[in-house]
Amino acid sequence: MDIQASKIELAKMIMEIEDSSVIDRFINFIKSESTLSDRQKKAIDSALVQLQNGGGIPHDVVMAETKARYPKYFK
Repeated sequence: MDIQASKIELAKMIMEIEDSSVIDRFINFIKSESTLSDRQKKAIDSALVQLQNGGGIPHDVVMAETKARYPKYFK
């Protein structure tokens, strides 16, 4: 799904929310994501560099380990 389609889908989902507390939490989440501290930004940048250099664990490996460790959640 491209970014524009994702935005449209997100807007549709938001329009269907009836609970004002959910909307408030969503707004607070969006605001907090746009106001990261310098320390948080540096940590994110560092993690991205590690991923670009081949660091990290592939998704399929994480899922296999998670399913093996918590099989009751994957029925």
